[in-house]
Amino acid sequence: MKRNLLILAAAAALLLLMFGIYRSTLPTSALLSPEEAQTQLEDLAARFSAAIENERDVQPLLEPVDKIVAQQPGLRDGQKLLGQIHAQLGDIQPAYDAFAAALMIDPNEAHLQNLAGTAAMMLDDVTAAETHHRLAAQQSPDDPVLLVPLADVLLKTQRWDEARNILLRVLELDSTLHQPHAALSDVYAGRGEEGDDVRAIDQMEKALSKLPLTAEWAEQRVVYARKLARLFSERDEPMEAIAVLDSLSPEARFSPDVLRETAEYLEANGQVVLAGLQYEMALKARPTEADYAAESALWYLKGGDRGAAQSMMERLESIDPRHMTLEVLRTRFNVESVAPGPGTDAE
Repeated sequence: MKRNLLILAAAAALLLLMFGIYRSTLPTSALLSPEEAQTQLEDLAARFSAAIENERDVQPLLEPVDKIVAQQPGLRDGQKLLGQIHAQLGDIQPAYDAFAAALMIDPNEAHLQNLAGTAAMMLDDVTAAETHHRLAAQQSPDDPVLLVPLADVLLKTQRWDEARNILLRVLELDSTLHQPHAALSDVYAGRGEEGDDVRAIDQMEKALSKLPLTAEWAEQRVVYARKLARLFSERDEPMEAIAVLDSLSPEARFSPDVLRETAEYLEANGQVVLAGLQYEMALKARPTEADYAAESALWYLKGGDRGAAQSMMERLESIDPRHMTLEVLRTRFNVESVAPGPGTDAE
């Protein structure tokens, strides 16, 4: 009898072991209770936040979250996290679908409404975006982070005064933010009433002054500066526009868009040769940029400085002997094409 009991105990232990192995081979979706799923989602959400903070790829998180959502579609946090991952990966339609599913579970989370509204706006569904952002603002009327996107929708649909009122409310709540000032500038520039040109400049200057001086915001600084310079240019104040762009870092000043706009403002100010000099300075900073040598030569020619233009043409030949601008320059200088160099196809 004792021996039979030992055999039965051993068999039961073996069955438990085999069942454990079997469970470990099943997909996650067959294993998790709602409580276990929620625990894993919290861990995955923390990993998602860490990946964003450290600029790491979030793609590896997609599959485990997708499996949890497939098993427990009624968990709001699962749908929300799935949407955030898709949004980070640039998959906007599945991101919106996940946010919408999360809102079906809990429509009263303002930040979730904001996420859905942002996704809808990226899908060019302005009506849905406005609905989500209005609900977010109603649910948290004193949160400036949720009011700015609503103002942005109104701005894009040219409801200038309503957008303006919301943005002024945002600044009452938090006067340190740069976004509402930038949006107010766009409102005044778009509305175009008497004095709005000055108001637009004033608000964009405030936006620039409140932008953090960190690398994270360097690209946004260029965006604001280019907008401010354009506003000055539209008032026929090219010197002010030039000064704004000159205040940027050398890296930003020597980017193609900023160089092009600076040259245009210099031309408007009657300083065409200086436009060529701008490109020449940029070429010194980036000596392999053939386009900079080409633009420098063209602007020098336009300004009448043939010596500087020919020097830049020769520099262009040394960087890229096949550059399309060379034939234009050679025609202007009545110079024959150079002989084919090594690696080129001679006729």
